[in-house]
Amino acid sequence: MQTILITFLCVACAAALAWVVLTVAVQAWPVVGEVGVGAFLLGSDWMPVDFGGGASFGIANCIAATLLTSAVALAMALFVAIGCALFLSCSASAALRAVLCGAIDLLAGIPSVVYGFVGLEVLVPAFIGAGVPSGNCILAASIVLAVMVLPYMVSTMTESMVGVRERYLEASLALGVSRWWGVYGVVLPVSLRLIWPSAMMAFARAMGETMAVMMVAGNANLFPTLLGKGETIASLIALEMGTAAAGSTHMHALFAAGFVLLAIVLAVDLACVWLQRVLTRRVSHTAFAGSWVLGRAGGAVVRVWALAATAVVGGAIAFLFGYVFVQGAGCISWEFITQSPSGAVLGSEGGIFPAIAGSAWFTGCALVIAVPLAASVAAWRVFLSRRMWAQNLMGRIMSVAGGAPSIVMGLFAYAVLVRDAGLGRCVLAGGVALALMIIPFIEVRMEKAFREVPSSLLGAAYALGCSKTYVLRTLVLPYCRGELLGAIVLGGLYALGAAAPLIFTGGVAFAPVPTGIDQPAMSLPLHLYLMLAQGTTIPQVYATAFVLMVLVLVCNVLVSGYAYIRKRRWMRS
Repeated sequence: MQTILITFLCVACAAALAWVVLTVAVQAWPVVGEVGVGAFLLGSDWMPVDFGGGASFGIANCIAATLLTSAVALAMALFVAIGCALFLSCSASAALRAVLCGAIDLLAGIPSVVYGFVGLEVLVPAFIGAGVPSGNCILAASIVLAVMVLPYMVSTMTESMVGVRERYLEASLALGVSRWWGVYGVVLPVSLRLIWPSAMMAFARAMGETMAVMMVAGNANLFPTLLGKGETIASLIALEMGTAAAGSTHMHALFAAGFVLLAIVLAVDLACVWLQRVLTRRVSHTAFAGSWVLGRAGGAVVRVWALAATAVVGGAIAFLFGYVFVQGAGCISWEFITQSPSGAVLGSEGGIFPAIAGSAWFTGCALVIAVPLAASVAAWRVFLSRRMWAQNLMGRIMSVAGGAPSIVMGLFAYAVLVRDAGLGRCVLAGGVALALMIIPFIEVRMEKAFREVPSSLLGAAYALGCSKTYVLRTLVLPYCRGELLGAIVLGGLYALGAAAPLIFTGGVAFAPVPTGIDQPAMSLPLHLYLMLAQGTTIPQVYATAFVLMVLVLVCNVLVSGYAYIRKRRWMRS
């Protein structure tokens, strides 16, 4: 019975994600007849309102801005991520690696609106000082994106390099090769053919980012240049969905833009699959292929690179938290935490208590939906699936869903729940959008925790005649309790920091504290963005960012400490 339930939830998860794609495609289809595929994809004019010359819906500039912003961000992040991963995998001890990886996870938990806000306050003035007229430009958005994708790249690359180190470097050290020359001549060449898929998935994730890019890039429908303004597809949807009339060509065009973004993510995922197959065919004797390029100096160069890259990542963490804490600590008061916002301009008076409560409602709703589905997929893939093709298929679905833009999840919830089901903006609609967004985020971490259960424990349990579901319930879940809780909390923080899916599904300015999931609510990240958009004084914005960052820091520290204590207790028992 338990196996049937887990399998059912797994299939339901895949069906829900397929429903997202189908819904967006159906809503986008009228554009084919009303605008034309060629005009829509290749046209550079976007004018949804007819001022006498006819409306136009061309997203070529938005596609170019999306690709350019993400490509530049990837180029900047890749060099730093590889160096940091080399240090974590080949130089840091297991304890130090755990601490540093926990610190790097903080970057992943920072809400995108906080990245955008810091970009507005730090990068934009710097670009103005450098001669860029408005300061808002593609390069500024790319720098923000580069920092945002770093934790995902460092995490996946470190896992790959740890495996390479265990397989090759230890043998090299036994032959008398120095550690850093071994890293240069063995680990780095072998790892380079393993990390490109994770880099491409980071590229897909960057293309779907909405709020931070929207706040820094300038949002002008121009052909993008590095020091010029631009508007990505995700920003276009977020800015205009609220003003598009239901059933209009404008609305269908926005859904079509979302479908194009999904198609690009799918293309990137297919390219990752192809790249993995090509690279895994190459034999490992390429390990020393480039070892003579720098000769004896190679090890020293790689060591400096690894240390510098780790220092850059650590500096980014320290700066982001330090900047927000220093600027926001003086703006915090008990009244600000406990009162409701008031005044003619949002946030100029009063506090943020309804936004805190609303964020808790949205996050709780999302976790109630996402956790059973994500846990079922992870357990099914690791313990219950008997067919490799089925495991791989579900893995691909999770991979594509993980790169799918959060704004597209918002489009789905708006079409199905807000509009067609007649629920209007409410906690449930926003919670569904957030749940679809965090399912892959939680599933990947739970699957990793399940796979790290010692095979000796599983083998002993199976040898005693225990069923897989019994082992899962009585052995695996207690063993992984800390890591599973961490995955849930990090997924909750990811949902708490999301603003884009709530713009047209459940988030409403000045909404009171909700008493049910059928009511709209405020949200901390959306509240921060709306305050900036309406010109609210900066102290209130800093104070809101301070609250968000404190939540991220405290939750990460508590979960990491709990996971460490649980694992120590289990090992002692």
